[in-house]
Amino acid sequence: MKHTFSLLAFLALTALSLSTYAAEARDVMGNWDGRWYGVESSEGPVTAHIIAEGKGNFRAVISVDIGEVEPFPGEMRGKDQDAKVQFKGTVDLGPQNGGIYQLTGEVSDGKFTGRFSGLENRGRFELKKLRKVSPTLGAKPPEGAIVLFDGKDYSKWVTTKDDKDVPNPWKPVGDAMEVRNGNIHTKQQFRDFKLHLEFRTPLEPTHRGQGRGNSGVYLPGGNEIQVLDSFGLPPSHRDCGGFYGQAAPLVNACLPPEEWQTYDVTYIAPRFDKSGECIKNARVTVVHNGINIHDQFQPRRKPVREGGILLQDHGNKVRYRNIWLVPMKDD
Repeated sequence: MKHTFSLLAFLALTALSLSTYAAEARDVMGNWDGRWYGVESSEGPVTAHIIAEGKGNFRAVISVDIGEVEPFPGEMRGKDQDAKVQFKGTVDLGPQNGGIYQLTGEVSDGKFTGRFSGLENRGRFELKKLRKVSPTLGAKPPEGAIVLFDGKDYSKWVTTKDDKDVPNPWKPVGDAMEVRNGNIHTKQQFRDFKLHLEFRTPLEPTHRGQGRGNSGVYLPGGNEIQVLDSFGLPPSHRDCGGFYGQAAPLVNACLPPEEWQTYDVTYIAPRFDKSGECIKNARVTVVHNGINIHDQFQPRRKPVREGGILLQDHGNKVRYRNIWLVPMKDD
């Protein structure tokens, strides 16, 4: 009995510790925006994406604008210490601008402040947390739209078990459905369409790569638009917004985990001649959180005249809501 109590106490303390870290992560992670101030009244914009990495650890991806063609990237590593997250790192401004600068800073009381120093300049920076929201979040289905999920009706989706379609098993969470018990796909098939859907990745700071809020939106023919917590990372075909195995998004438009995001997809199906030969590839435009990340992309998976839409179960508690589709007339 003594050992059982000790184990239960250990598990309880571990859960409390993880919960505390998660709460701290939510306060710190996200988009930060501000300015740097150097000697001789020089100044400029600076932004940061702070990524939670678990157990009080953070990574800040910095972008420093000194008036060049492109801002200079930097990185800082942070650790929660005494109710503050202390950061250290560098930014390389290139040999013409003084080379590598050392960065130190902290997040405290809703501000990200710190100092920088290099051969040619030194000074300070100050940033505030900025919450971004997709301009199409909560978009209402227009006239003629097919509502695939309105928060109540789960009947437009099924899952396949033993080669048979059975009712949608995903978990209701408020006006959303949460991934569980297999992929789901639409009963109905489509050709050309405009699709709107909203998704939310979970906060899983100790996970990495494909284990971090993984799911996917499959278009007709099996072409997957990846869903993943890829906040702050360089664009990749394996990360959020990528056509998995085919093409990276033009930019990483991700919001932090636990924030609702949007995909607005225009899909033009392949065209075939009378013999059934594909004479024109599918074309797909994807807008992620209001930003165009694929423009008329031609996916390489098997061309089909029409098909359903599939949402992937990859073992993570991703949520979906407000899914609707507007069929387009054939050209």
